[in-house]
Amino acid sequence: MKMVLFLVFTFAFAFSMITACGGSKKAIDQADSDFEEVADPFADLTDLANQIIDAGGVAAVGEGISKRRDIAKEKARTSAQGKLAEIFNLKVQKMKKQFLEEIGSEKESEVNEAFTSVTKTLTSKVLKGAVVKKTKITKNKKNGQYMVGVVVAITPKTVNMSVMDELESSKPQLYQRFRASQAYQELKKEMEDYEKQQNQGF
Repeated sequence: MKMVLFLVFTFAFAFSMITACGGSKKAIDQADSDFEEVADPFADLTDLANQIIDAGGVAAVGEGISKRRDIAKEKARTSAQGKLAEIFNLKVQKMKKQFLEEIGSEKESEVNEAFTSVTKTLTSKVLKGAVVKKTKITKNKKNGQYMVGVVVAITPKTVNMSVMDELESSKPQLYQRFRASQAYQELKKEMEDYEKQQNQGF
């Protein structure tokens, strides 16, 4: 008798667990069905930013929302500049890595010091040279809010020459070695390729 009761209890418990899991899965499926894919209103801005980056420049997309259009635009620009600073820093780190791979680790501390100084000094200066390449404005019909997207960019020439000038003034000997390196030749080619694309209407 005890065995029968145990089996009945076990079956009932298992059934209740299966039912609960099934109900939970239905709830999750229902929640998933509440979402639908929507188009990114600033997908074209992202594509433009990626094109500029691929060409050797630095670019970022920023978004801003406000009931005033001018404030929404300013928010978008500020957002893009913050992202731009991060991308610029990554680009400087990439330069440093390429240079170190070429000249060897014996100069690592000096190179790290130089490029750290460059990053700190130039970030704010370079951002002042950033330009808005494209602006897109949308408006919410219900609440009247504006949502603005912008692409803010810095050309390869602005980025690279800023780094070179700062390096020359702070570490002239290291600067001379950098100019003679393959890393510098790649930067130079980057600038030339970008200029060609600009002339072709990019």
